[in-house]
Amino acid sequence: MCALRGEPAPLRSHLLAGRILLYSGTSAAGTEVNSLGRYPGLSGYFPSHWRSLDYFNLYRLTLAAALSFTSLLLTSDWPLGSQNPGLFKIASFVYLLCSALFVIAIRARWPTFPFQLSVQILCDVVFITLLSSSSGGVTSGLGLLLLVPLSSAGLIGSGRVALFFAAVAAISMLLMHSYGVLHWRASTNDFLQVALLSLSYFVVAWLAHFLTRRALIYEHAAQEKAIELARINRIHAVAAGDSPDGVLAVDAGGHITYGNPQAAKLLGYETLQPGTRLQDAAPSLYAPFSAWLKRKGPQSASLPERSVNVRFLSLENSSENLLLLEDPTRAESLARQIKLAALGRLTLSIAHEIRNPLSAISHAAQLMGEENPDEETLKLTTIIRNNVQRLDHMVQDILALNRRDRQERENLALAPFIETWIREWRQAEEIPENAVIMEMKNTATLCFAPQHLRQILWNLSRNAWRHSRQQPGSLRYSLVEWGQSVVLEIADDGPGVPEENQSRLFEPFYTTSAQGTGLGLYIARELADANDARLEFAGNRPGACFRLTMTNRTC
Repeated sequence: MCALRGEPAPLRSHLLAGRILLYSGTSAAGTEVNSLGRYPGLSGYFPSHWRSLDYFNLYRLTLAAALSFTSLLLTSDWPLGSQNPGLFKIASFVYLLCSALFVIAIRARWPTFPFQLSVQILCDVVFITLLSSSSGGVTSGLGLLLLVPLSSAGLIGSGRVALFFAAVAAISMLLMHSYGVLHWRASTNDFLQVALLSLSYFVVAWLAHFLTRRALIYEHAAQEKAIELARINRIHAVAAGDSPDGVLAVDAGGHITYGNPQAAKLLGYETLQPGTRLQDAAPSLYAPFSAWLKRKGPQSASLPERSVNVRFLSLENSSENLLLLEDPTRAESLARQIKLAALGRLTLSIAHEIRNPLSAISHAAQLMGEENPDEETLKLTTIIRNNVQRLDHMVQDILALNRRDRQERENLALAPFIETWIREWRQAEEIPENAVIMEMKNTATLCFAPQHLRQILWNLSRNAWRHSRQQPGSLRYSLVEWGQSVVLEIADDGPGVPEENQSRLFEPFYTTSAQGTGLGLYIARELADANDARLEFAGNRPGACFRLTMTNRTC
């Protein structure tokens, strides 16, 4: 109700009948309205206001035509026009002419709606008063014809305007009867009838306005409920459509009334059409579902041929039932991720614990080599140092994962940064200059942690060089822009990654090299994720190609 009071007066007093007509199609000008039936017309008013005004003018036109036709048949025995037949005939035809002109004005939407409403109601008051006066005054009963225009003023006008027109009509009737008392000896006893008629004007005008306002309040509340229900339905539709579980609704006859995309996918269909029989769509599911309906089976079942678990749920106060289809592989994947996370935390704890023993072993091996420099001892200490270094690299890689979110990002000019790093890396690893080809076709500045990018480049470049033919042009670095992203590709000319190993490239501790730790690619991908980037294997070309896709934005 509070929201309704804040709206403009024309909307608050909107004609209910006109609103109903508005819902059925378009406005009078052919303009399509919205779902609430509220589309402002000219001068800030709604098409239904004009439609309602048009219908009331049709009533006025019909009345004026009937009175004009009657005036042509008047005789001395008729009560109509008994006091002044000439005035009755003139007033009837002028009233008909004005009604016809109102049709043109309403169709043209000019002048404004309030002006037309006021002029039309005043014309009704004037002409019906003249017709009543020419027919013997208030006793003719023609004054009751003003109840319809006044009710229309209450329906499509504001409350004050309706009361104003009621006051004008009451005054005109009072003046008419007073004139009759003074000039053609109308009875003074009829003033009571004039008073009652005037009171009826006020009652009808206010009652019409009050009832319309109450109807609009309930209509407004119903519209808000409809909007809220539509919003909830949209949320449920999005949630069900994006759900990782399949949802099926089946009626008492065994027909599918709803199925989300995941349900269709789990059952092996592109889409599930409403009305499809469950027995036809999933024959192996129909038997346990029927048994559950008869309370003779469990609440869950499985489809071994599709690796799908199903739970049956009933809906209260409904003949429909829900079938929830779950993909067990998703649960297994989630369990595997939890297991990997636990393994990562355990590995991190172990890494912290073995740093000191590694340092002690390395120091002891160094002392052994200094005290007994014979060939056998040097060979053994060399083996110890090599394995200690390998374990130390693994520990450093594991600890780097713990620091993945602790590095501050910076705005990096990507191409110069990569070119500088490649030069430093070539010098440190003693890689020939002609072994590297750089195609830096992008000058973007991105938000990235410098230390993370160095670690990613080092891991990818070390793998690429180790598996390449180590000849001129063996490594190729390509930097290009794809839409809203910047893509860096690092490719080698080696034999590529075997197909059976491609799915496990980014698994921790998985390696095909006796000297590898199996953490290089895993750490590189984790560091890329920490910077809103994506690292993936881009296939063999014919050597392995890894693609780093970064968001093209600054910090």
